[in-house]
Amino acid sequence: MSFRSTIVAAAALFATANAHVKIVSPVPFSVDTLDTAPITKAQFPCKSNLGFKISTMNTMAVGKTQTLKLSGTAVHGGGSCQLSVTTDTEPTENSVFKVIKSMEGGCPGVDGATKDYSFELPDSIPNGNATFAWTWFSKLSGAPELYMNCAPIEVTGGASDQSAFKQLPDMFVANIGEGCTSPQNFATKFPNPGQVVEMGTTNDQKDPTGSCGATGSAPADPSSPAGGSPSPAPSSAAAGQPSPVPSYPGGVFAPGASSAAPVASGAAPSPSAAPVAPSAAPIQSTSTTLVTVTGAPTAPLPAAPTVPAGTGAPAAPTAPSTPSAGSSGTCTDNGAVVCNGPTQFGLCNNGQIVWQAVAAGTTCVNGSVTKRSYNGRIARPRYNARRVVPGRD
Repeated sequence: MSFRSTIVAAAALFATANAHVKIVSPVPFSVDTLDTAPITKAQFPCKSNLGFKISTMNTMAVGKTQTLKLSGTAVHGGGSCQLSVTTDTEPTENSVFKVIKSMEGGCPGVDGATKDYSFELPDSIPNGNATFAWTWFSKLSGAPELYMNCAPIEVTGGASDQSAFKQLPDMFVANIGEGCTSPQNFATKFPNPGQVVEMGTTNDQKDPTGSCGATGSAPADPSSPAGGSPSPAPSSAAAGQPSPVPSYPGGVFAPGASSAAPVASGAAPSPSAAPVAPSAAPIQSTSTTLVTVTGAPTAPLPAAPTVPAGTGAPAAPTAPSTPSAGSSGTCTDNGAVVCNGPTQFGLCNNGQIVWQAVAAGTTCVNGSVTKRSYNGRIARPRYNARRVVPGRD
């Protein structure tokens, strides 16, 4: 193996070992075995396959500023996150998580490092033990993914019942089954982000696709405290306007359900109002620098030219066609970023690649999606005359 191949292999191993992001504070369940991989449907919620071992009980008083701390460097260009709470101490797939804050754009970071986020528990959360959850829909992951970590909390100074808590919107769920998918190469715009929304500086939010209707009750009026009485639903729909999306009581798997999910016998579905816009407009930014973990490209060797009978000279090789965005391919280096020319990229995920178009103003060269450079002319990627294939040098 050549020196170059050794360096590339070491870089790929480092990227895999330090991949993705996980929660540090509040101290999560099973902290000694918690990994940074995305969650699967079988592990939902909270990576339940690891158990709910408590090493630290995180005491939180409502209305007091708390801090979310995360660790990891593969922030995948940012994305959108939510903070939610369920009153179940060992959540199951039937547990209902209620949103207390949404971060749209640039979460958990955009420059290769995570940032800290402040939050408060609303006074609608009942006193006693509960479960806190952090969820993340990354922007540049190569395939739609959901990341989720949970932590045990003890709530003080809260409500004596769940009446106001139930009015909070349900946690958004996607990418772990059929029904709802987060956008690729964009930050997710949540259908119902709740009362408290922190807008990132990337200004790249886009709606998810599929059955992703707003779940839970409509957020409270902006002038009222988070978790207070919701605004009254309109008595009738305005002429020419679409009917509101019905809510999905009793579960967090609304994305996989029909848009006309049944309700309990004798109960009428409660319409969901449009999400309340944040009080301040998002900060505009001209920065488009994207930093991703680099790995060894796995571009295939060109096929050897054929020799037509009787000519003695090889025929010119046929140029391969470029797969369209959304098509899939194969790869060998799990976790590696692979370029398909300067305009497409993919993340090697268990031997499979889903090609995605790079964001505007960026290019994919040598396993890295970076900002295009302009110094009086358009900078184009350079290609060596000889391809280097890991393991063959």
